[in-house]
Amino acid sequence: MSRFQTIQKVAEDMGIDSSYLRTMIKNKDLAAHKINGYKRIYIDVEEFNNSIKPINSISDEIDLDKFLI
Repeated sequence: MSRFQTIQKVAEDMGIDSSYLRTMIKNKDLAAHKINGYKRIYIDVEEFNNSIKPINSISDEIDLDKFLI
């Protein structure tokens, strides 16, 4: 996998909306790169993967009273 990929490609591969990545760039949580004069914005996939914070599912509890069943 290439280290730099377009926002659209990363969003498609991760199954997320590209607006999430744009928001991360806007909030300066993720750096935007332009490569070889292309107009498209590229992001560093390794930087993106390192910026994702995992959820500890063992300690998190789900309150079922908040959901309609």
